[in-house]
Amino acid sequence: MIKLAYAAGEVALGYFGRVGASRKPDRSFVTEADNEIEKLVRRKLAVLTPGFGILGEEQGAERGAGGDEPYWVVDPLDGTSSFVSGLPCWAFSLGLVEREEAEFGLVYLPLLDELYYTGADNRVYRNAKPYQPAQPAVLDSEAVLYTPSDAHRRFLINFPGKVRSLGSAAYHGLLTARATTAGVLQSGIYLWDAAAILAINRAWGIQIASLEGKPVRISQWGKGCALEESILLSHPENFETVASTIKIL
Repeated sequence: MIKLAYAAGEVALGYFGRVGASRKPDRSFVTEADNEIEKLVRRKLAVLTPGFGILGEEQGAERGAGGDEPYWVVDPLDGTSSFVSGLPCWAFSLGLVEREEAEFGLVYLPLLDELYYTGADNRVYRNAKPYQPAQPAVLDSEAVLYTPSDAHRRFLINFPGKVRSLGSAAYHGLLTARATTAGVLQSGIYLWDAAAILAINRAWGIQIASLEGKPVRISQWGKGCALEESILLSHPENFETVASTIKIL
């Protein structure tokens, strides 16, 4: 899977700064890089894990994805808008779902040369070294809440620190481990955006729940649909306080 991530990153870097985008029916961007990476990943996974299903952002579900068998969930370019705009915050994301749980997660940021993944020992690794989250952030003016780019249209936020959007749900999901991160708000998130970061954050002990504190489960995602509820990823010590600063419009 690590070799596959690097191969996907190599394809993405070959297109970065030299590709335009077209619009999907939902008006979001898609590029040649998205499609080429997903085709590559599907070919490789079919050989590496025969019998597993695959759910991808660009080509949908095949081979039993969403059934009783394990299935891969792939986002070839999480943060396509940033990719097209020439910004560095985009990622390749790969998750494995088994028995309605995200059992494995991998996120690779080619421009930053950062590769995160969960190991068989239930630890998270960054560039092959164990990577533990920092202590809970102090909730002051230097704390950071990461949000979707359209949060100003969906939420009323009265957070005491900084509110930022970097354009990639997967990258936001990794930033829960940083010392100043108070929380990550996700809204309208698809399973291909979420599967890898669910596995990684669970291994870190980060709380993943609705703003009311209800746990998030894979079964809540409809096939190819965004999660209806907004969710928050935060250290358990900070979750309730951070959630109280966010109101849905």
